[in-house]
Order: sequence, then C-alpha cells, then structure tokens
Amino acid sequence: MFLKRITQKSGRTKLCVYESWREGRRTRQRTVRALGYVDELAAEHDDPVAWAESVVAEMNSEREAERQSATVEIHPMQLVDKRASNRRNAGCAAALAVYSGLGIEPVLRNHSRGRSFSYDLNSVMRLLVVERILEPGSKRSAWSRRGRHFFRCDLSLDDVYRGMDELAAARDRVVGAMNRAVAASGGRDASCVHYDVTNYYFECDPDGPDGLRERGVSKERRPLPIVQMGMLQDSDGVPISYRLFRGNTTDGQTMIPVLCDMKAEQGIGRVVAVADKGLNNSDNIAALVGRGDGFVLSQSLRGTRSDGETEAWATSGSGWTTEGEGFRMKSMQGWKTLHIKAGDAADGRATDVRVEVKWVAMWSEKYERRARAERAKVIERARDLVAHPGRYTRHTHHGAAAYVRNVQFDDDGSVATNRELSIDEDAIAEAERYDGYYLICTSETDWDDGRILDAYRELWRIEESFKVTKSELEARPAFVWTTPRIEAHFLTCYVALVILRLLQRATGVPAARVREEIAAMSCSALDANWWLFDHRTDESDLILEAVGIPEMRRKNMRTGEVRALFAKAKRTGIPRRKDSTA
Repeated sequence: MFLKRITQKSGRTKLCVYESWREGRRTRQRTVRALGYVDELAAEHDDPVAWAESVVAEMNSEREAERQSATVEIHPMQLVDKRASNRRNAGCAAALAVYSGLGIEPVLRNHSRGRSFSYDLNSVMRLLVVERILEPGSKRSAWSRRGRHFFRCDLSLDDVYRGMDELAAARDRVVGAMNRAVAASGGRDASCVHYDVTNYYFECDPDGPDGLRERGVSKERRPLPIVQMGMLQDSDGVPISYRLFRGNTTDGQTMIPVLCDMKAEQGIGRVVAVADKGLNNSDNIAALVGRGDGFVLSQSLRGTRSDGETEAWATSGSGWTTEGEGFRMKSMQGWKTLHIKAGDAADGRATDVRVEVKWVAMWSEKYERRARAERAKVIERARDLVAHPGRYTRHTHHGAAAYVRNVQFDDDGSVATNRELSIDEDAIAEAERYDGYYLICTSETDWDDGRILDAYRELWRIEESFKVTKSELEARPAFVWTTPRIEAHFLTCYVALVILRLLQRATGVPAARVREEIAAMSCSALDANWWLFDHRTDESDLILEAVGIPEMRRKNMRTGEVRALFAKAKRTGIPRRKDSTA
C-alpha cells in the first residue's frame, strides 16, 4: 500500500491509501482508505503528509503481521466436537454481495416497521435464498442448516414459516427494488423482452380451491396439481418480472398481465414482446398493438393460426435464401385485422384496426429430424392407446389421440371403450408436411430477417432459466400449500435465480456452474479460530473477483478475516457485466 495525493478541480489535495496488484500483464490500483483533505488535516496534524505516511506504514505492518505463519496445535486423539459447526460455507459471500446490491434488505426493513413480529424478516429471506442456492430443500432443512453460515441467523422454525407470509405481502416491492438495482448496475435494455410460461407441481392435492393450486396441463406430464408461472427476461437472460397464475390458466392468458405489471412498475414505454406460438393469439396481439407495443411471435402453420395462403407460401419451394447448410429462410409483408378491446385501447374505445405485419418463414434440417423423432414417440403411444385404451385418459394421452381415429373421452376423462379405434394415417401424413418449418409473425416490419430471427432465438435463455429453477434450485415439487407461502416460496426461488444470472452475466460462467462453485467453497474448522479452505477453480476465481473478494482464494483464514470479506463483498453490490468497461 502507498500514499496517493489527488488534486481536485477545486485545487484541494486529498490524501488516500492505495494498493496495487497485477492482473495478468496489467497493473491495477484501487482505494483502500480515504484519509481526508490536506487543509482539513492541518488543523489536527503539524505535517498532514508525514502523518498520512505513518498511517500507511502502520497498515502495511499490520498486513505483514497477518501474513506471518501461525502455529496450530494438532491433537491426534482429539474427537470431533459434534455440538459445533465444524464446516461452514464461505462461497455464499458472492451470492450475498449480489443480494445486498439488489436492495432487498431496505425493502424488508421498511415492510417490518410498525408490525408486531419480533423476528428479522430480512434474515428469513436471506437464509431461504442462500440455502436455495447451496442445497435446495424444504424450509425446515434450510432452518436446520443455519449454523453453517458466517452470518447470524437467530431464527426459530416458526419464525421462518411466519416470515413467509410477510415475504408474500412484500413481493411486489421486492421485485421492484431488484429491477431498479439491476438497471442501475450497468444498464438494462428492456425494449425487447422475452416471455414464456411454465408450471410447477405439488406433491399434495388441494383440499379445495385455494387460489393457485389446480389441475391443469402439466408440462412435465404429471397428474398432480400445478401452479403456472409467467416470466419476462431481458436480452442478457436476467429476469425482469414474474407472476403466478392458477394451475388451470391457459398459457395464452398470462402474458399481458405480466407485461403490464413490468411496464407500470418500471415506467417504460414501448416494448417488443418475444414469445413462442403458445402465446400467439388474436387477443394477445390486439392487446399489444392497442397498448402501443410490438411483438415477435412464432406461429403454427397448422390449424386456424395461419390461413391457406400463408401456409402455401411458407411451405412452397420458391423464394428461399440459403443461410447455411441445412437452413433456409424467406419473408413477406402482409396485414392483420385486429379487434382491440376497450381496456387495451389508448382512448378506452373498442375498435377494429388493420396493422402491417411481416412473416419470416424458416426451414431447418435439424428441426425436421427433431420433429420426426418426437412424433415417432407420440405415434408409439397412439398405437398403445389403440391396443390398450383403458391405460389412457384425457390428461395422460399426451398428444397420442391426435393420431387415432374415433377416439372419444367420457365425462370422467377416460377413453370411451365402446368405439373401434385405429391409427389415423392421414393425420400422420398431414403432420409430416410441416416438419422442419417455422413461421414467425412480427409487428417490426422495418427489422431485417436476421434481426427478427436473432430476437426469436434468444427465447432459449428463458427456457434455460426455467430449467435452472427446476433442476438446480429444485423449485418443484413444492411442499407448501397456502397461497401466501406458495408466493413466498417462488419469490425466494426467483431471487436466487436472479443472483445466479447476474453472476453469470459478470463472469461468463453458466448459472448452474455458478451455483455449484458457491456451494463448493466451504471450509473446515482447525484450531484457535482458524479455517481451512479446500476448493479453488478458475470459475471460483472469476466469481470471487467479480464481487471484489479475491482474498478468499487463501487456504487458511481466521474467523474475523472471513467475516471481514463478507462485509467487503456486501459493499461491492451487483457486479457489472463481463464486457462492461464502466
């Protein structure tokens, strides 16, 4: 460390303690401590510069003393203390750095003011979020592992459960604070947002309607009650907003409410919504246009979504531009007539409008092979349905009935057994006509075809986010059943997902690997307040550097040093994106 004199524009000289280090071939510097202005320090010290130099010398001596070797006594016959926390996690310092930067704690502190409960609501949220990242499980298991942390967690199990009701009540303010913090951390382009919807199942049946858990079309093909979640993400893959819906809500009814929540909360103007064909319906398109927004939506070539003329154009052999081996595309301009409801119109009046749109058709050899492989599995189920109709119901045939003639379902959902069933070869041949073809419809007629395709392709990021929440964060099955606690459960999962995505944005390390690295950065108790660290990789180095605590790469540290690094990381806040120069 050294003393640096900084001359301000006003002519005043500021004295600061700086340190330098090498990062590859580059030398970097940062402020360790600001000592004050020379003119102000002169009132206390005869020679401010000499005093400052003595402070730097003292700090260097203290640091040098910390680097001296220490003697640790090893007793070969000593038993493990089963009452102590002999192993703790330190990697969660990275997660808590982002958690602090998201501004969640002030929101929960304000929410707690004037209320009668005595527990710390932020401690409830912090514990549930950290444990969701480290070792996903039940709320009881999260509470039982509270002793493995370097931060205080003086909570009873009842505090955790009661706190979930309060977290649900604070949900909107928490999500709002998070979005403001992300926007301030390096910019967020929300002019083009990606939307998708998924569902999560419960291991327990509801006793009756409870607001969210209902039986519906499960994306995991489970005959269990589910809850729907619609989520918006930006182009970096960082979630913007989410909302829960009853399990029997169709996908197409979820997008506009989530989009309206986001726009109202963030005060942004026109956005372009990108979504899959399940969200492409006349009500959604009319609502987007009526509210002044745009859309990039995939569109089915079969059924009523595409007229005969559009279908014939998209599957014809002319007009294609080859973009690479096994891939071609083309586009055309057109019009759509929409009925805009009064609630979606700027003037509050229902009206019919004719809007210009653009269609982009694509054919991919890879899509064709995938479609045929997936259909082969469905046809196999269809043949089994014909042979054993009693094995299937309206909810469990999973598309097989589309290729079976004369299939009908009774009132209880079971397949009617009084009909002669057979494979519908014509339906199979008709489906094969569209293998490999994709169609996108957009309001952005001035975008070139490549930009439209790139915007649509980014939907994989939100699909990956759902995969992270289900596989890595184990958001399902959910074991809570009241509506407030369901909301709180998914809020903690959402916060954990945002933290992982922001660390991914800053390091380039995939979110699933970020979670693994944070969980692996643990330490074991030695003697006399010393801890032994045993995990370090290139990825863990990137994570620690992103949150400003590269010192945690050390093999041995005292308890006080570890806690000091937690405090330092908390001041770092949200790390900037990897390619940011700010």
